[in-house]
Amino acid sequence: MAPRLRLLFPLVLVLALGVSACGGGGGGSQDAKSLVNTAFKHSIKSANVNLNLQAQLQGVQQLNGPISLKVNGGYQSSGSGKLPKFDLTANVLGGGQSLPLAARSTGDDVFIELRGTWYELGKAAVAQLNQQLAQQSQQNKTKKLSALGISPLSWLTNAKNEGDTTIGGTKVTHVSADLDVGKLLADLNTVISKANVSGATKPAQITPQQQAEIQKYVKNPHIDIYVAKADQTLRRLAATIEITVPKDQQAKVKGLSGGTIQFSIEFTNVGQPITVSAPSGAQPLSSLVSSLGAITGGGSSSSGGGSSSSGGSSSSGPSSKQFQDYAKCIQQAGGNNTAALQKCAKILSK
Repeated sequence: MAPRLRLLFPLVLVLALGVSACGGGGGGSQDAKSLVNTAFKHSIKSANVNLNLQAQLQGVQQLNGPISLKVNGGYQSSGSGKLPKFDLTANVLGGGQSLPLAARSTGDDVFIELRGTWYELGKAAVAQLNQQLAQQSQQNKTKKLSALGISPLSWLTNAKNEGDTTIGGTKVTHVSADLDVGKLLADLNTVISKANVSGATKPAQITPQQQAEIQKYVKNPHIDIYVAKADQTLRRLAATIEITVPKDQQAKVKGLSGGTIQFSIEFTNVGQPITVSAPSGAQPLSSLVSSLGAITGGGSSSSGGGSSSSGGSSSSGPSSKQFQDYAKCIQQAGGNNTAALQKCAKILSK
C-alpha cells in the first residue's frame, strides 16, 4: 500500500483509541459535548463488545471487495494492572480472503483459536505479562490524556443532541458531530512526539504537507455517540470517513479514487459478569507457526509432506472459491450471530 494511502488509517485508529479513552443534557453543542464527556468518564468494567471496521476503497486493483475486521464477545476487567477476562471471536476479510479466529483469557492464561485448533500462551508468560501491566499501571496511575496533550473533545464540531433511541434494549441519547481532522492529526503528532519507544525507532510525525493532503482527501468525517440514559455510560460509537482523491493525485496512491471507512463499537450487557473457561486440548503457542502456514498456503510443513495436525485439510490451504463462499457467508451472517459465523468457518475446512 502506498505511503499516502497508509496515512488515512491513523484517522480511524486514533478515533477508536483516543475518543474511547477521553474522559459522554440535550440542547446546544456545549450540552451535547458535556454528555459525551460524562459518558467517557464512566469506565465499563464488563460487557459484550461488537467491533466492526469496514473499508470500501475504489480504484485499487489489489483489493477485491471490502476490507473488514469484526470482533464480538464478552470481556470483564480483572482490576488495574491485570489482563482482563475475555471470550472473543473475530474475522478479518480482505482481498477476497478471510481469516476467522478466536481468543480467550481466563485472567491467568490466554488461548488463541485458528481453524478449530486452540493454542495456549501459558500461565508463566501471562504471569510475566501481568507483572509488566502492574508496573505500568503504577507508573501511569496519574497520567491522563490531557497530560499527553490530547483533547478528543476538541475534535468534535457541530455537536448535536439527536434525541433518544434504543441500543441493545437500553434507552440511549444520540449525539452526532463532525470531526475536525486538523486537530485530530495535531494530537496524533503529539502522541508520536511523546511516545516511549525504548529500543526501537520512534515513528515519524505527519508532516504539515502530509496533513494538508489528508485533509484534502478526507470529506465529511462524521461521528455518532450513544449514551445510556440510566447510567450515562457509552453504549455505541460509530464514525464514517469518506475519501475523495483528485484524478491528478490517484497515481500516487495506487489508483485510489475514493472510498469510505466506517468504524463502530457497541457495548451490550454492560455490568454483567462473564465466565471464561480454558479450552480443552490446547496446543503450545509454538505450534501456531505451522498452522499459519497452512491457512495462507505458504508452503510445506516441517514434517515434510505429511498431513497437517488439524486433520483433513491439505498443506495448500483453502481454495479461492472457498474463500469467496466464506466471505459471502460472513456478510450474510453479520457480526452478532456466533452460531452462523461458526458454520461459515466450516467452509474453509471442506
